[in-house]
Amino acid sequence: RGDYIVVTTPDDPGYYYGNLLVLRAAPQVGEVAYWTRKFTEEVGGNPLIKHVTFRWDGIAGDLGARAELEAAGFTLDVSDVMTAPARDIPRALSPFPIRVLTPDEVVASADLAWANGDRHDDAYRQFLDRRALWKSSLVAKGSGTFYGAFDGEALVGTLGLVSLGDVDRFQDVEVAASHRKRGVASALLAAAAAGARSDTLVIVADADGPAQRVYQRAGFTAIERVGSACRYPS
Repeated sequence: RGDYIVVTTPDDPGYYYGNLLVLRAAPQVGEVAYWTRKFTEEVGGNPLIKHVTFRWDGIAGDLGARAELEAAGFTLDVSDVMTAPARDIPRALSPFPIRVLTPDEVVASADLAWANGDRHDDAYRQFLDRRALWKSSLVAKGSGTFYGAFDGEALVGTLGLVSLGDVDRFQDVEVAASHRKRGVASALLAAAAAGARSDTLVIVADADGPAQRVYQRAGFTAIERVGSACRYPS
């Protein structure tokens, strides 16, 4: 749209970060109401979309009119975009067997995400199930590969890697609460890196969060910090 991009996911109106406006920069003082109206015009026509989400370009994590956004009910988020050459990811000894998941197993991996989630309402479960179907379709088309770590028959860790031409993008790293701090995530990263199609790997993590430190130890370096804001449904 010239100075912004409209992103929609028609088959999942409850995907907060799949239905949004992408801006050139963070909203500045006096702009929050304007961009909220733009979201309503562009995306909010679907009655099932009850949120408002903005993401903006940048490398420093600028939050713009932070106080104005928060006063308008937005939750702000800052994430680090991290990258590493696939060849530099160190091998990691897995405490549990790791293998590529079938499309059906990818669908079933929604149960692990549900167990790890901090929400347990019907809308969130529906989102996870739809997302698992989408990930399964990537596997079926050959554009994505998902890996699983197993403790016996139980799936205790998952991770996806999607090919985007010059880069491979990690998706949805999940480790069961009962199996954390045992090297599962590092082993999954190493297994995926070994099967990557590109030498450039990209992963996104909450800035200064515990997952970011795991990725740093695996060889990833933050190259930019990006901001976003979401006004979640009440």
